[in-house]
Amino acid sequence: MQNQNDFDVVVVGAGSAALNAALSAREQGSKVLVLEKAPEHLRGGNSYFTGGLFRFAYSGLEEIVNLLPEIGPEEQNKIDVGSYDNSDFYADVMRVTEGLSNPDILQILVSESYPTMIWMRDQGVPWILAYGRQAFEHEGKLRFWGGLIVESVGGGKGLSDRLFELCQNAGIEVRYLSAVTELKTDNKG
Repeated sequence: MQNQNDFDVVVVGAGSAALNAALSAREQGSKVLVLEKAPEHLRGGNSYFTGGLFRFAYSGLEEIVNLLPEIGPEEQNKIDVGSYDNSDFYADVMRVTEGLSNPDILQILVSESYPTMIWMRDQGVPWILAYGRQAFEHEGKLRFWGGLIVESVGGGKGLSDRLFELCQNAGIEVRYLSAVTELKTDNKG
């Protein structure tokens, strides 16, 4: 008989990255526990307070429409999303971190950024174009800038609430007021 405290994966924290990790582990068949130091009404880490904008590499409008299929032909004709390729994303992170990012890990982050957006959408995270913050009108079109053209519906709060809902629906246990201060291991790790 399995102990109720036996988990395959324990995720520390409950921000966007943590909850997506929990969902991914659950999708692979793991029994997952999320430990959140905050009380339930303050859950979500810094993700809760963000605008919900997501930076990812994309080659142009076709990939954005693939991510957001509700963008019809009329809307497509009114926007210019440009492109934000892997080298742009990589260079921006290296510039902002003053070259201190691990190049190998950064390359994985960059190359998996668009597939991750698709995966999150397929999990049930709704995306919209970030008209309010990242678009300006130029020559009759709304042009997006800075590689940040998509945001989660409801901003950071909406993202956080949706990820918690998805975790609950997936049977992932979340324990609140559970600060992790030490990891104890045995000879198995």
